[in-house]
Amino acid sequence: MLRRGLFLIMATFVCLLQSGCWDWVELNQSSMLTGMAIEAGKNGMLKLTMEVLNPAEAQRVQTGSGGPATLLYTMEGKSISEASSRMNEMIERRIIFSHVHMVVVDESIARKGLNQIIDVLQRSRFVREDVLLLIAKDSPASDVLKIMYPSGQYASWKLRMQIYNFYRTWGGTLKSTLYNYTDAILNEGREPVLAAISVQGDVKKSEDSKMSSLPKTIVKCVGSAVFKEDKLIGFISVSDTRLLNLIRDKITGTTFAVPINANQGIATIRMHPIHTTMDVTLKDGRPNVKLNLVGKGHVSSIDTDLPLDTAAGYRELEHMESIYLNEQVKATISRVQKEFGLDIFGFGEYMNRHHNSQFKTTKKDWNGHFTKANIEVSSRIAISRSDLKTKRLNNPEVGK
Repeated sequence: MLRRGLFLIMATFVCLLQSGCWDWVELNQSSMLTGMAIEAGKNGMLKLTMEVLNPAEAQRVQTGSGGPATLLYTMEGKSISEASSRMNEMIERRIIFSHVHMVVVDESIARKGLNQIIDVLQRSRFVREDVLLLIAKDSPASDVLKIMYPSGQYASWKLRMQIYNFYRTWGGTLKSTLYNYTDAILNEGREPVLAAISVQGDVKKSEDSKMSSLPKTIVKCVGSAVFKEDKLIGFISVSDTRLLNLIRDKITGTTFAVPINANQGIATIRMHPIHTTMDVTLKDGRPNVKLNLVGKGHVSSIDTDLPLDTAAGYRELEHMESIYLNEQVKATISRVQKEFGLDIFGFGEYMNRHHNSQFKTTKKDWNGHFTKANIEVSSRIAISRSDLKTKRLNNPEVGK
């Protein structure tokens, strides 16, 4: 028995030494996928453009020859999965999908529905849920990946950082990931919204920008794409996108240019932090939405003589900003009610979670009820300081 036990232990030990990865992939025989663009192809096919990393140039190592950071390959197929699996018709290396940064979908495809695209992304064990989902507005989706930048950054990495920082500093774009889209689809009472981008300039001239301080072609954040279930319905502006983030309490910090003295001047207020609480109930069969904005900020600039060396000056400015925010939030909600008739703010989702019995009576036509909702907005703003100055530079004797 002892000899048999020792034999089993030795056999197990030898087997462990001989084991290896069943799905190993040699790095020097692989190419890393960083971005994808999906457009309509010919004869009802889908056209897939893949952005594949060129490691030597992307890292700017000494052996780099000044070539592009990424290479683009295009293939058409009846589905995204078919097109991607046929890429080796033109590429010698195996493509690794686990590091894809973003998926750009053409506007024409999005209007027909995203289900076929979302399905392949969700089924793949390589695609992470934090991959960006973007809608290309007024320009082909593949053009987003064709732009070359002076810094040598490849398109998907540059755009990912651009969207992240724009959201973080101003709130003008959304958290637009595969997870966010799926969450909106699965939750009742909120329609999906994805970030929208557009190419401005001639893509063919973008290569000239590598040697110029003035880019000839840029990708710009142009607001958000509004969906009804999985179909694109339309777009809202960058300003409305920021207020959408504010209403949903998804904003980290932003700056408001508040008109003062009957629009004769502007006070720029940097808000950090700012939060929103909501309450949604049914009143006489009509949704009643109450929003309360609470924020703290400081004065970044002011171009009038509003006194900021007294407490009264601060109170006056706080009052004017509160009125301004209330009006802006109401205007955004009203535009969405009239133009789309879709609850993208999550009012129904809130009522479903907090007043489920009331929501059950309206969920069959929640969007119809949303268009008739009564909106109440209140704000409580505190301005703590005015940076290094209390008065603007002004000499009343000049010009006399």
